[in-house]
Amino acid sequence: MAEYETIRLEKQDGLAILTLNRPDKKNAIDLRMREELPDALRDLTSDEQVFAIILTGAGGSFCAGGDISVMREMKDGVTTGRDRMRRTGAFAVQMATLDKPLIAAVEGPAFGAGFGMALAADFVLAGPTATFCASFAKLGLIGDFGLHYSLPRRVGLAAAKEILFSARMIGAEEALSLGLAYRVVQTGSVLEAAKDLAEGFRGASPLAVGVSKTLLDQSFAMDMRQVVEAEAAGQALCFASEYHKDAANRFLNKKPPRFKWSE
Repeated sequence: MAEYETIRLEKQDGLAILTLNRPDKKNAIDLRMREELPDALRDLTSDEQVFAIILTGAGGSFCAGGDISVMREMKDGVTTGRDRMRRTGAFAVQMATLDKPLIAAVEGPAFGAGFGMALAADFVLAGPTATFCASFAKLGLIGDFGLHYSLPRRVGLAAAKEILFSARMIGAEEALSLGLAYRVVQTGSVLEAAKDLAEGFRGASPLAVGVSKTLLDQSFAMDMRQVVEAEAAGQALCFASEYHKDAANRFLNKKPPRFKWSE
């Protein structure tokens, strides 16, 4: 496994934990982290033993967004800056289109690109200290890391405009009520709660999970005919899988299934 400077990557019996690891900077994203995160995701995507991924931050913070001290040192022209942000956008797409379950365990700030990173996950678990903020407007910037895509799909168009334009902070309970968070973990460790949620996917068909994730993510841009056609193609793949054959045999022979949601 590769050694990283700004992140930690651990694999525990098929469960991967990806930790943003610049706690002294509240895990703000610098140029090195921009390189290491996509590399780590490529590793996890190709590892067939990994069934779920947890994304979290070290030191009680999730991610404070882009490292402003690094931004100030950049002398990018418009073209160079756009190319750099296109690479950021490509990473956002890479994260959002993972064919494995991705759970964000959020404590402390999830600001700017950190907010976008959290919303790229399938499930967001928030601790009592979690705070979400699309802070870009305070710097005269627009949202990035796919927020113009993910945010309105979570909260609706009007609320997304208010959140982006106001750059206000959203606490854990409001995040839950808005649909930004899947659950608020009031007691105990958010990371442990994320592990419990991830365990629900142990034994599930990786093919079925990946195909279903893809269809759900694409369904907003499809009509009903396109959805059922895509379902037909995806289901044909699943029917032909060894996992389905084994699951059907287990059912017919009254054996317990390999997959049982742990929630």
